Amino acid sequence: MARAVLLLGAEGAAAEQLVGAAQTLEIHLHIATHRELYRSCPDELRKQLAGTVFTDFRSTAYAVDQLAEYCAQEGIGGVAVGRETLSPVAAALTDRLGLPGHDPAMAESARGKWQMAQTLRARGVPGPRTLAVVSPEAAEERLRSAGLHYPVVVRPAGGSGSIGLTLVETPDELPGAVRRALKWREDITYGIHFDAVAVIQEHLEGAEYSVETVLHRGGCTHLAIVRRISAGGRNGEELGRTLPADVDELTRITILATVERGLAALGLRDGIAHSHLKMTAEGPRLIEVGAGPPDGPVMEMIEHATGVSEAAAYLQAVLGEPPDTRPTRSGAVAIRFINTPRHGVFRGLSGLAASPHVIAVRSYAEPGDLVGSTHSKYTRLGHVIVLATGPDQADARADEAIAGISSCIES
Repeated sequence: MARAVLLLGAEGAAAEQLVGAAQTLEIHLHIATHRELYRSCPDELRKQLAGTVFTDFRSTAYAVDQLAEYCAQEGIGGVAVGRETLSPVAAALTDRLGLPGHDPAMAESARGKWQMAQTLRARGVPGPRTLAVVSPEAAEERLRSAGLHYPVVVRPAGGSGSIGLTLVETPDELPGAVRRALKWREDITYGIHFDAVAVIQEHLEGAEYSVETVLHRGGCTHLAIVRRISAGGRNGEELGRTLPADVDELTRITILATVERGLAALGLRDGIAHSHLKMTAEGPRLIEVGAGPPDGPVMEMIEHATGVSEAAAYLQAVLGEPPDTRPTRSGAVAIRFINTPRHGVFRGLSGLAASPHVIAVRSYAEPGDLVGSTHSKYTRLGHVIVLATGPDQADARADEAIAGISSCIES
């Protein structure tokens, strides 16, 4: 019988890579999504699907009942997610069906920032000190009582990336940051409701990394430690990433040990995860874990640098098969994001110099699209990926490639 996987959510570049990997592995890939979102899926992606089922992810119980019936009818042997927001639905569904997956009892802790911080702390995983507040008026008093000092990071309880995130440096800035975080009470794609709290975290100083991990029956294979590059400042604009991270052996061991403790604490068993942490003077501190694929460009970087398809390994893991994580090459890759603070009509990108080292350029917007985010200061318009023999050379080539690029946006 043909192998079949149900992908929850088909939005974004990660889903596109999973569709491509399914074709390579001869896996029949089905998707579950909202009817209105499916209309915006590219025709090329739709043509590669074995089946589609429409559901409503706002109710986990409803979605699981409906999707369990679909899986039984179609012979589904594994469940993956296109976005980590849907990981609780996947955990409940795989538990119902008896398929490989994460611990459903820990599913909300693997998604909600407040529950995650509590769980990691209770299990002794080092991370930033974290508070939850329900109103701007209560925030300053909670900060004082906990002995937290400025600067602090304020963010919504749900969501991913830098949505609603603010670096707060003075008491005067705190109420506004909390109000902004409290506005984000539901997922902007699926309408899933989050806890009505704002999360306040200690701001950590140190080099910033992410770790990409494949999990099979609770065992971990780490594909890469990736160095994250940010501009700093109030909104934490992310500029890019480079792999491999140039860390010494002791740092590598302590980073991976901390990540493994975090993954175990959150009940992650079969699939992939990306972990965000900082290496402080006191050692690694785990900030958060995403129980699903990273941004599509990160998966692309890993494949260029190591030859390992993270998307293929994910599909194999959710089917209960040993994932193929053997590196077939060794190189360095850097990505730089094309960001803009401007709002208006996108007309295009220009200025990329021809270079044999640039292996991918992508624009996320089409000419005529309206750009400008309401939940983040910067809008990500695209990216450039370069290949090199080492991380320093990759950084230099990526910075050179991005330096000449400009975006045309009409106000």
